[in-house]
Amino acid sequence: MTDLPDLRQDRAYRRGLVLGLTIAEVMVLLLFLLLMALAAALQNRDRRIAALDQGGASRLIERLQQAYPQAQNADDYFRELVRAIEVRDQIERSGREEGLSTLVEDAELGRQVREAAGEDDPADYLRRAVSAAERGREGEWPPFFNLSEAGGYYFESGKATLRPEFEQSLRTDIVPMLASAVADYDVNVIEVIGHTDEVPMVGTSNLDGRLITASAGGYPIAELRSTDNAGLAMARAVAVVRILRADPRLANVTILPLSGAQMIVPVDRMADGTAPRDDQSRRRIEIRLRRSTGQAQPEHRRRN
Repeated sequence: MTDLPDLRQDRAYRRGLVLGLTIAEVMVLLLFLLLMALAAALQNRDRRIAALDQGGASRLIERLQQAYPQAQNADDYFRELVRAIEVRDQIERSGREEGLSTLVEDAELGRQVREAAGEDDPADYLRRAVSAAERGREGEWPPFFNLSEAGGYYFESGKATLRPEFEQSLRTDIVPMLASAVADYDVNVIEVIGHTDEVPMVGTSNLDGRLITASAGGYPIAELRSTDNAGLAMARAVAVVRILRADPRLANVTILPLSGAQMIVPVDRMADGTAPRDDQSRRRIEIRLRRSTGQAQPEHRRRN
């Protein structure tokens, strides 16, 4: 019987062997190894999921909510978590003691900023403080302007009419200073407050019917009449407001008239009613600057 040729000795067949295995056998082996690796990975994943399901996930979420109560959604929590990891890495790179010391200092600085800000947003407060420092301002709060008869700022006696010198000073001196303060202190409201002394007044009043019209320029300031100091102080504030509102340098500012009547003695003291005499220092216009803010509501209203 004729012997069959040994195909394994064929050169083409030998080219299909790898470590004694055929190409098909090698592919089966690689597929088996890949399946084993995938099974191990899935097993590890299942163990991690099981660990989270046994309370880890809920504890993690609870700690994140406690640490970052202002976060609004999952993205916020994720950003805070990443930030915490970065801080930890920074501590590990710089040394534990040095890193902790830096964190303590930063936390103390943050506490001081929050206390100084009061009800304001701390970030907004800090931005204004930095801006103030860059511009060389002396303080966080803008100055107020005291324009009294004692300083040469006169109205007609018992009236709201400004003397020409007072009106000229408003245009050439006061308005430029106000415009500069508005820009420097990032404010958008100017309050013009009229004040009088305690000398009683007599006569008739037309403020109820004419004051608003006069403030808009539709009625002569010289024709305003008041029977009391509260009304006279308001009418004089309106006279100044008309000058300020007409100036384009204050076009983007809200300008409001207010009356302090005879109630406030310079500076910032309540009158006690014991000085019913002529006092030029109390007959004055005060101009104060502030930012427009949201209206606060009492706590019991917010609960309802």
